[in-house]
Amino acid sequence: MSGAGGTPWSDNQRACVLEVRSEHKLNDLTSFSILMHDISDRREDTEHRLLAVGNQVAVLIRVAEGDNWQVLFQGKVTEIETHETQGGIGSTILYKGVDIRSVMAGRHFTGSWSGQVDDVMEQIIKLDFSNTEVDAPVNNTLDPDENPLAQNSNNLEFVRDQAVAYGFNFWVSYATIPEDALGSAIEAVTPGSPAVTIEPTIHWGQSPYLQAKLGELVLGDPDLSLPVLDNGDSQTPIDFNVHVNSNSCPNVMSFEVTSDGQEVSVMEGQQDGAGLGASISAAGANPFADPGDPDAPVVFFVPRAVQSNEQDDAVNIALETARGFNKRVKLSTTLRMIERIILPHDLGMLHGVADELSGILFRVSETVHVIRLDDHFMDVVLESDGEVPASSDAGNLLEGVI
Repeated sequence: MSGAGGTPWSDNQRACVLEVRSEHKLNDLTSFSILMHDISDRREDTEHRLLAVGNQVAVLIRVAEGDNWQVLFQGKVTEIETHETQGGIGSTILYKGVDIRSVMAGRHFTGSWSGQVDDVMEQIIKLDFSNTEVDAPVNNTLDPDENPLAQNSNNLEFVRDQAVAYGFNFWVSYATIPEDALGSAIEAVTPGSPAVTIEPTIHWGQSPYLQAKLGELVLGDPDLSLPVLDNGDSQTPIDFNVHVNSNSCPNVMSFEVTSDGQEVSVMEGQQDGAGLGASISAAGANPFADPGDPDAPVVFFVPRAVQSNEQDDAVNIALETARGFNKRVKLSTTLRMIERIILPHDLGMLHGVADELSGILFRVSETVHVIRLDDHFMDVVLESDGEVPASSDAGNLLEGVI
């Protein structure tokens, strides 16, 4: 755990942490809380109130000893709660905050952008972050007269909303930190140790699932390596072994199917408009051609003229895919069982479940991490539209990487 100055906390300071909780969702800011003992001032050996509102804090994790450290989150403290008891024993302090992308909310712009969409997004993000990965949508060109990109909000809201509008995603990832960056014995870190440098990368683009959906991942390529963004070294989808025997290494504690192919209900037949009292005039008719005509329509509807653009097809596919995630499951696991840090945009497969869920690729949409002295717990939500198979006759999507 690293505090405001980038210096890792000492053993005594970290021993005061009761629980770390972080909630990660697609396109949303990561929220976190750190619950600590709040020791009274009579213990002068260690400072326990280590953070203040506005300070930055990061939590680093490694799966096994000797592995590189992974950044679970880097964020800013936005709120502090204290619970005090008589004499100080049992008092706690709770730090709450959101991830580092929140700094983008401090900039506001009102006007219209022109040029290229990816250039606009990269320029806005680089005002606060030097490392970016920005994809260009198919309809990338902005016409200043006919199709400007209007902004009347802070940069965080604008970039996030535009990602959703284009069928893209907006998230942050962090470079791993080598073990030797913190010294050979992390348990012996003192306040005088060198500062830790955390390098966030802000992503504005398509998640790996949508890339597979749009065919940017070649299904027939036997050397395919999926770009799973899980902060770790592994590039393979996560295997969630649910109802399997002990020899197959089950790694899921609880499992729940919350949606299996639910669709939006619509009217089977088109309404004839009889309730309007009369038929709506055809587009292009002029109701004022003969003002004296008693049969002239009272209501006149002219649909908005939109020029069709073949380049919009890819964007429409991405939007439909994002809306079509109708298979949804929840599961619980631990770091010891799964041996992975699970974050949104990771890809996964289910084993030992119903056939309609076991043959398809899922995308992680939400994770909740709870770190306590006894274990590191992870609650995970996975979603899929059921249309990206784990394998097919045309080519094995996962061949060579499992």
